[in-house]
Amino acid sequence: MPRRRTGQPGSQVHKAIVLTSLATLLAALAASAAWFRARVPPGCADQRTIALVRQSLITHNHLPPATTLDDIRTVAGGWLALRFVCTAEIAGVEPHDLPPGMPLPGQVRYTSRLSPDGNRHDVTVELQPLLIWEKAQ
Repeated sequence: MPRRRTGQPGSQVHKAIVLTSLATLLAALAASAAWFRARVPPGCADQRTIALVRQSLITHNHLPPATTLDDIRTVAGGWLALRFVCTAEIAGVEPHDLPPGMPLPGQVRYTSRLSPDGNRHDVTVELQPLLIWEKAQ
């Protein structure tokens, strides 16, 4: 009966080293994912994000308090994202409620991210007017 030497690829020591290395790698990946996941900003449809977007639309863009967001979509971002880029349709705005000369708002594009220290939720908001197609003469 032939005896195996300990340095051969099929030996128990080699298997133990490979399995230990794989377990260590998987543990490091899981720890990294958990660390990143703890620092992911609130998503596009999160109520905290929507509240900050509405606050910006009402205070900075002078939209009426009845303004709401419909059809919220995530353009960029995911499970381990450092920021989310989102779009939404503006609803609840009547033309007579707007300041004079302001075009009817159509869509809002916003970015949700955490501050560099991770303590504050920041939202950047960009309002896009509603485009109305008219026949040119």
